Amino acid sequence: MNDRSRALLATFALMLSWSSMAQSLPEGAIQEGSLANQKLIQDAMAGVLVTVASQGCEKPEEFVPYVREMPSGEVGTRVWRELWIVEGCDDTYPIKLRFQEAGAGAANWMIE
Repeated sequence: MNDRSRALLATFALMLSWSSMAQSLPEGAIQEGSLANQKLIQDAMAGVLVTVASQGCEKPEEFVPYVREMPSGEVGTRVWRELWIVEGCDDTYPIKLRFQEAGAGAANWMIE
């Protein structure tokens, strides 16, 4: 991770509190919130910030996570999907993520 990405992550981490910017669920979402733990959210946020920056917003202001698909599969390999709505730079950036458990207490993420 380069210095710019670290700075963006640090800035965004300060605003990581889940806001109430949305009153209703966005299309495809089944509930507000994330099923990821704080460490996994922090890890995925680095990729989300890079994605949003590549779309022209270097100073995101807030985000709200939503669950799109509940976990399915065997324990330790379950998969679930989320939608993170990032607000900033006078725009909205919907980021779709896929999470998959990688054994006990671990998981991987990818932007879809």
